[in-house]
Amino acid sequence: MCHRGIDLIEVKNSYKTIDIDDIDQAQKALSIKLPEQYAEFLLKHNGGTIFPDGVMVDGKHFDFVAYLYSIKNKLAVDDLVTKCNELKGMVLDHYLPFGESPGGDVFCFSLLKHELGAVYYWDHEEANYEGEPWEYNMTKVADSFSMFIEQLYDCDE
Repeated sequence: MCHRGIDLIEVKNSYKTIDIDDIDQAQKALSIKLPEQYAEFLLKHNGGTIFPDGVMVDGKHFDFVAYLYSIKNKLAVDDLVTKCNELKGMVLDHYLPFGESPGGDVFCFSLLKHELGAVYYWDHEEANYEGEPWEYNMTKVADSFSMFIEQLYDCDE
C-alpha cells in the first residue's frame, strides 16, 4: 500500500528501478527488515534527492535532506548497505541509517520494537568518536517515514 506522503515529494537523481528481490537482498545483508513505508519508497524511487527538503523539529527549521540512500549502488556514496556498514560503530545498532543532510548528519530509523520506524537524526558533530556510540547526539524527527515525508517543507515559501 502506497502512503500519501511518498506522493507529496519530488524525487530527482534516483537510481535504476529495483524490485522486491533487491529489497530482500538488502534486508538479508543488513540482517533487518526495512520499514514498510521506506521499502515502498525504494521500490518507487530507489533513493535520490527530494523536494521539499526542509526538516522541522518542534515547529522550527532543523536541517535539510541532501539525499536518501538507494539500493544496489555499490560504487555510489549513497548506497544503503554500504553506508550502514560504514557507520557501524558510530551509530547505535538499533538505528538504521537511510539518508543524509548536506552537512553529513544522518537520518535513521529506530529498530526498537516500541518505536519501530520512527525517524531520528544522528548529529555527527556530537557523536562519540572516542568510544561507544551514544544516544546524546540523536534527535527524534518523526514517528514514521510517511510522517517525516509529510512534514518536509520548502524553506523558500
